[in-house]
Amino acid sequence: MRLTVLGSGTCAVTLRRSCSSYYVNADGMHILFDMGFGALRRMAEAGIDYRDIDVVMASHFHLDHISDLPPFLMALRFTPGYKRRKPLTLIGPKNFTTFLHGCRDLFGDWLLPTDEYELNIHELEEEQLELSNCLITARSTLHTENSNGYRFECNGRTLMYSGDSGPCDALVELATDADLALIECSFPDEEPFEKHLTPVQAAIIAEKARAKHVLLTHFYPMMENINIQAACKSRYSGRISIAEDLAGYEINP
Repeated sequence: MRLTVLGSGTCAVTLRRSCSSYYVNADGMHILFDMGFGALRRMAEAGIDYRDIDVVMASHFHLDHISDLPPFLMALRFTPGYKRRKPLTLIGPKNFTTFLHGCRDLFGDWLLPTDEYELNIHELEEEQLELSNCLITARSTLHTENSNGYRFECNGRTLMYSGDSGPCDALVELATDADLALIECSFPDEEPFEKHLTPVQAAIIAEKARAKHVLLTHFYPMMENINIQAACKSRYSGRISIAEDLAGYEINP
């Protein structure tokens, strides 16, 4: 299993960091966790073909996490010389179907295919989904009324993705013994925000969960001047990495 960071930033986009999006290749299955604006462009830069994507998992409906989903669906239908045949699975939190139908009403019926390829939509709320030989666990997080964190288990490897969230027990549960915990880290400890995490808060979650490797992400611009690793090491004894756009990470037991 391998993860490529497409966007490690927020709605406050910088040249260094695009909006939230993460590509995972797991046993030949191509997965996207979130698709903030700029994700499709970052995929092209990373050499990832959007036509290969099998699964998109949305954490919530803020634009810096989902706004490239409609352009992605448009590209699948209107790329010259390409006809999609393999199924596409879309996974999201409660009211995900309502969100997609709202996008269809806004942009047009072309957004959701009818007979060209199979589209499978799953709303997950405090439940699990088996997909191929992988297990996906969703838990509601402390961010919006409809926001999920995910635990993805495949071939003995475990990836946790927090999405956006403040401190909550759900994040600890999802990250328990994870090989890689992809955890947001939006604001400095001196400027906490209820529905996001600071370095120390992220470190406490990782330590409670016994996560083996923590990859911190979703940085607002002021975080570039913070020694994030030093702050985390005061509360977490495991391996810590700082996400960078287009960087790749192997996920091993």
